[in-house]
Amino acid sequence: MSSTFPRSGAEIAAGLRRVLRTAASPGWPGRLLYALAGLPIGALSLALYFALFGSVVAVIYGIGLLLVLLVLATIRGFAGLERELARTLLGVDIAAGERIRSQRGLLGRVRRLVASAGTWRAVGWLGARVLLGAATLAVLFFGTVLCAGLTAGIDWNVLNALPLLALLTLVVLGALVLLDLVVRVATAVAPRLLGPGAEQQIAALQHSSRRLADRNRLARDLHDTIGHALTASLLQATAARRTLTPAAADRPVQPEFARQALQHIETNTRAALAELDRVLTVLRAEEDGRDPAPFAAPTLADLEDLLAGLRDGGLPVALVVDGATDDVPPAVQELAYRVVQEGTTNVLRHAGTPLTVAQVLRDGDVLAVRVTNERASQLDSRPGPGGGRGLAGLRERTAAAGGTLDAGPTPSGGFELLVVLPLAGAR
Repeated sequence: MSSTFPRSGAEIAAGLRRVLRTAASPGWPGRLLYALAGLPIGALSLALYFALFGSVVAVIYGIGLLLVLLVLATIRGFAGLERELARTLLGVDIAAGERIRSQRGLLGRVRRLVASAGTWRAVGWLGARVLLGAATLAVLFFGTVLCAGLTAGIDWNVLNALPLLALLTLVVLGALVLLDLVVRVATAVAPRLLGPGAEQQIAALQHSSRRLADRNRLARDLHDTIGHALTASLLQATAARRTLTPAAADRPVQPEFARQALQHIETNTRAALAELDRVLTVLRAEEDGRDPAPFAAPTLADLEDLLAGLRDGGLPVALVVDGATDDVPPAVQELAYRVVQEGTTNVLRHAGTPLTVAQVLRDGDVLAVRVTNERASQLDSRPGPGGGRGLAGLRERTAAAGGTLDAGPTPSGGFELLVVLPLAGAR
């Protein structure tokens, strides 16, 4: 018969969790078991305190530095077991603190072990555990003494049995109430001493906010790229079908145009798949705790390639760039690219293929991006309306960059999208 012994702290914690789950669950049985466990745990906490003080005294003689580190590491491991105990028996959700093992290098781990506030909060928890154990011991001791005193030298008979049993019951109930009070004090103190501190909570919130912002940005980029690719591909596929099946004799078949449109559809599809693969790669890297690899964001130099496929598909769109744009910050160039991308996509969705002008104007420390189209044409060939998410996301990104966005109809019956972005302070 073979047996497997735990080899790490995680295996020990998992085994303890299994034992406790089979013994009790959150509720009065769990609180009672937690209170009774306070006696040996309080004694162990007191022993760890003496070990810590002894190792500190040994440092004075030059031999206790390693002992201090060993005791502090043991205390942190003990705090981890205490978290599992509180979660299992008391139902208290205590988040794990900082993991020292995640630090790089032995010196970094030692430095973080000593400097981490979680280590010294765990030391403070030892003191709380000693006090809670002492309170539990006092309740049990005085309860036992009181019960023994009530029953000592009593000649049990019918007349005094019921009153004495009632008194004993009151003593036992009082002891249970006091033990429950001790456990409730532990329930209130444990999350503050065993959980992450305010600094770690703020850092976790900041990290979560950054991840959420990055995911929202990825979602917007994915919407822009795939939405534009699908809309442009639909336009080009419609144009290719019409050239291969002309409706009138004066419109001959144009296989070369159809071949060119199919090539653009292939290019758009590859670009959309590459964008989708990039987003999935970034998300998987974040879930695995790794930093995603940087990617090349689109710039103003990519606008001509963006609009070339639309022209071949039948949208008469012109690009006008006025002013020096080489020194425009990359973040502003990407946003300007997204403005033109969203604007032309909306033209295809809502207006068909009217005459469209995309203009990028640099005026000092301001970059203006405008997409304007004439009155809608060929309404029966529109790819279909969108859900309005692209323009709303573009408005959020513009506001985050400190710019303004205006969108509305023009006097000639067309539509204009104008975004003004400041260059000062942008990166």
